[in-house]
Amino acid sequence: MDDQPIDVLIVDDHEMVAQALLHGLTALGACRVVGTAGTTVEALTLISAHMPDVVLLDLRLADCDDSTAVIPDILAVSPDTKVLVLSGWSDDWSVARAVEAGCHGYLLKEQRLTELADGIAAVARGEATFAPAVLSRVLKLLRPGQVSNETLTARESEVLRRLADGLTTEQIAADLYVSVNTVRNHVNNIIRKLNVHSRLEAVSYALRTG
Repeated sequence: MDDQPIDVLIVDDHEMVAQALLHGLTALGACRVVGTAGTTVEALTLISAHMPDVVLLDLRLADCDDSTAVIPDILAVSPDTKVLVLSGWSDDWSVARAVEAGCHGYLLKEQRLTELADGIAAVARGEATFAPAVLSRVLKLLRPGQVSNETLTARESEVLRRLADGLTTEQIAADLYVSVNTVRNHVNNIIRKLNVHSRLEAVSYALRTG
């Protein structure tokens, strides 16, 4: 993934917004936009044709007031595609619907284009990414399972604290002077020991328990 451009499909029924995103992301060299769609039907057709790495999905489309309903269909058509919601809405209902539907991230249209580009890269790597205004709402939705008897090592605790601070895998690696793969191994151990399913749930547990 690191050596190849990230293929992105933009799904937004406002043509001006879609074109602005297309040209802005292209100018940044952040990704390769494979197309734009204004409806769920168009989106699924293009996803089937291109199998993009990331779909930027608006929550309100011309043929659907709640496009989170199409997220399971997107993942059924292209299981490796990551769905990054990009919306002007950050209310509890919208966030909850998107998370429950299986989105991989949720950013807001008020954020900078560079933040969007970073978010696209993060979800393409398999990391969750959420706008700061959205993250607290997401964490309330998550509940870790029964924690195992294994305790976190000192280094694993350091990694978890940095995850809770919002650092990326690369930033944690640089901060701790270790390789990216080492950080990923620590994260996998943390997820297993806390009996959660993702780094986001691990962060939720860390914030809840201090």
